[in-house]
Order: sequence, then C-alpha cells, then structure tokens
Amino acid sequence: RSLELRASLRAREQEGRNAADGKMWMDLADSKLQDAVGQLQRVRELEVRGATYTGPQEREAIALEIGQLREELVSLANSQHQGRGLFSGFSAGDAVQKIGGVWTYTGDAGQINRRVGENEIVTINVTADVAFGFSAGTDVFTVLDNLETSLYANDTVGIETALGDVDNGLQTVLGGLGILGARANQIETAIARNADDKITLTQQLSSLE
Repeated sequence: RSLELRASLRAREQEGRNAADGKMWMDLADSKLQDAVGQLQRVRELEVRGATYTGPQEREAIALEIGQLREELVSLANSQHQGRGLFSGFSAGDAVQKIGGVWTYTGDAGQINRRVGENEIVTINVTADVAFGFSAGTDVFTVLDNLETSLYANDTVGIETALGDVDNGLQTVLGGLGILGARANQIETAIARNADDKITLTQQLSSLE
C-alpha cells in the first residue's frame, strides 16, 4: 500500500510539473496575442484617421506606420518559447512567412498537449492559422497589406473597405485569446486539484507508515 501511495504521489508531482509548464506556455501566448490586439486597435485608429483626411502626405505617413505595425504583428506571430514556435504547432520554424508575395501559414496543425491529471489532457497551444485568420480565409497580414496599398494610392474607398476587414481581424485574434482563456481555466483548476491531491496522498502515506 505504501508503494502504491508513493507511485500515486510521484504521478501527481509529474502532472503538477506538466500543468505549471503548460501555464507558462499559455501565459506567454496570451501575452503575445494581447499585444497583437493592441497593434490592431492602433491600426484601426490610424485607418479611421486616414479615411477622414484626404491629404496624401498624411496618408503616406499613416501607411508607413501601418507597415511597421504589420511587421510587429509578424514578429508576434513568430514568437518562440524554448526553441519552439508558440503559434506554429509542432513546427520549429516561423508560423508566418510571405512566400511569392502571399502571406502563408507555414506551421502545422500540431496540438501541444500536457497531461495535467490522471484522466485529463489539455491542449495548451493555438496556431497562427486560427489566431491570425488564415483558416478563415482572410489573414490580418494581407488585410494590412491592402490597407497600406490603399493609403499610398490615396484610395478613400479602399481605405473604408479595409475598415471592416481590420475589425474582422481583431475579432479573430480575440477569438484566439478566448480559446487560450478557456484552456487556461482548465490548467488553473488542475493545478489547484493537484495540490489538494498531493496533500491528501502525503497525509495518507504518513499515517500508513
């Protein structure tokens, strides 16, 4: 009986480490997506300003900042943790690249899982394919390319059209955050339950011995 309790305690300790590792991964991914939301909100502010002002010089300045924000979004999408892409599934390379002039998701559909309980496995990642709109057919990077082009061309109609696309992109990233949030709740619950289980097992083992 003592050996069984020790084995159970070791299993709970490993599951606790798994949960802590998963929480670290998800906290980092959440932080990156929160940053992406901030970047897209800034894009929206600039776009509204660009749509209501006809001066080409100001629109060029806005287009320049839009381009910089897009590159920052690419950097966020290609973030890594311990040598692995946060948003690229099992792929070790970048999640997002521009190939032949087309923004492409270059990761895979790999689900990174952690066993956090005796019968509970949690997927701790979300891919850029989902979080940045590739699977929906309109990724945020192409949207910003189109907006930048319209601003440089002084195309008011194109700028106004892009506003809806930016809003959709923002909702897509928020959806990715929602997925992470739901899974983070699972991790938090598992960590609390794991701590209680270890206390109980330790007490039982002490009493038995």
